[in-house]
Amino acid sequence: MNEKHHRGGRAYHSVLEPHFDFIREQRQRRKTWQEIAELLHTEKGIRVTLYAPYHFYRRKLKRAKQPHWENDKLESSPAHPIVPPNRPESRSAPLPVQPTFKRPNKEQFKPDEFV
Repeated sequence: MNEKHHRGGRAYHSVLEPHFDFIREQRQRRKTWQEIAELLHTEKGIRVTLYAPYHFYRRKLKRAKQPHWENDKLESSPAHPIVPPNRPESRSAPLPVQPTFKRPNKEQFKPDEFV
């Protein structure tokens, strides 16, 4: 196999990964994706299309919101919450008492009095 062609590598690794803060800073400065791609080429020596920083940035933000199973530690989140044995079960607050509704009597109702 030819040694020049490397395949594989780190999973989910992007060339833009070390430059995430730079891209975020440029977006906060209201730069367009085209301008960011040009800045990456001139300042960082990375040649990418204008879509690459956009897709990378959006994917990175989306993944940052979701918890990852490798980052969770078993000690930090027990399977069952620890509840003191003397603590009473929490009860929901009682509903407010509804006033009783009395239906008007049809015989006592005189519509002529309201005119």
